[in-house]
Amino acid sequence: MLWHQDNFIEKLQHNILHALPGIDAQLQMAPPSRGEQLVAPTNAKKGGVIIVLYKKNKEWHTLLMKRTLDGGTHSGQISLPGGKYDLQDQTITYTAIRELEEEMGIGMHQIKILGNLTPLYIPPSNFNITPIVCYWHSHFILQPSPQEVQEIIEVPLPQLFDTATKQYGEVYRSDFKNMVMTAPLYQLENKKIWGATAMVLSELEHLLLRN
Repeated sequence: MLWHQDNFIEKLQHNILHALPGIDAQLQMAPPSRGEQLVAPTNAKKGGVIIVLYKKNKEWHTLLMKRTLDGGTHSGQISLPGGKYDLQDQTITYTAIRELEEEMGIGMHQIKILGNLTPLYIPPSNFNITPIVCYWHSHFILQPSPQEVQEIIEVPLPQLFDTATKQYGEVYRSDFKNMVMTAPLYQLENKKIWGATAMVLSELEHLLLRN
């Protein structure tokens, strides 16, 4: 994996700026029937999510969050920081950076943007999201928003992408709260990362497999 290399961030940025693994990599962690809903409709809302990479205790980590129970489609789920594109946002990258600061307290001066991953349509909430990858180079204390973040989850990349972490398990559908289905997921102790978040992370994993 790339994180073992001294120039990890430079190598990853190089991989991002060249050919992305794309939807094929995302679909490896997709829920059942997800392949039938790949193209975003014209009325889809735009959103940006952000993968934050940083070194802690000599290991590369990323940040996830458990959303508060606000009654929304993805209420209470584990996700990447991010949210809806606003008309005053200059770009979708700006959206992701703004949401990162609002949700986690990480300002734009503390990160370096490495590039974008493949956009992904999320049918239950009708969002077409663009994942942004960044390097967090200044480690200040995280200040999560109590309105949006129930829990911050700091995950070492070697743990997240360990083959034993990838499993199949029962999850509740976002669009039908009482319907259970079996889906591929990343199992981190008692936490299940699945759906769009797992699909985005799967593309990142494929980028990390390249030399």
